[in-house]
Amino acid sequence: MANQKLDSLIAEACAAAGVTLVEQDMFRAGKRKTLRLYIDKPEGVSIDDCTTVSHFLSDALDLDPEIIEGAYTLEVSSPGLDRPLKSDADFIRNKGRFIRVTRPAGKPVVGQLIDVDEKNLTLALKGSKAEEIIPREEVLVAKVDVQI
Repeated sequence: MANQKLDSLIAEACAAAGVTLVEQDMFRAGKRKTLRLYIDKPEGVSIDDCTTVSHFLSDALDLDPEIIEGAYTLEVSSPGLDRPLKSDADFIRNKGRFIRVTRPAGKPVVGQLIDVDEKNLTLALKGSKAEEIIPREEVLVAKVDVQI
């Protein structure tokens, strides 16, 4: 029951800040529990976004101490640019961005992610008008390619 309450509070906090929850993790660090949240939104996450989620969630958890028993640390941050894209949500959230895809054979492919489904990624190749369809089962690692 406490997990459902926590998930509900996290969803409310993210909605209040206008962000999407990318990942959550709860683990023990010494005597304290740590709840780590990664949030994102299309235009990127600001410190204010992290603060909004953190304050909303902290205030709600203070009202019901049984949700997380004992001492805990709450960490809220963006997932970072070098975090691998894994889930459907990761790819959908990054449509329109340039990504770098590493496969078992050949050089990594860099292109703008223009479409994604459960089987394939479609990239508009960088420096070309060509598109390439990459089967997701061939993807070893996919990351946002930072454009400088």
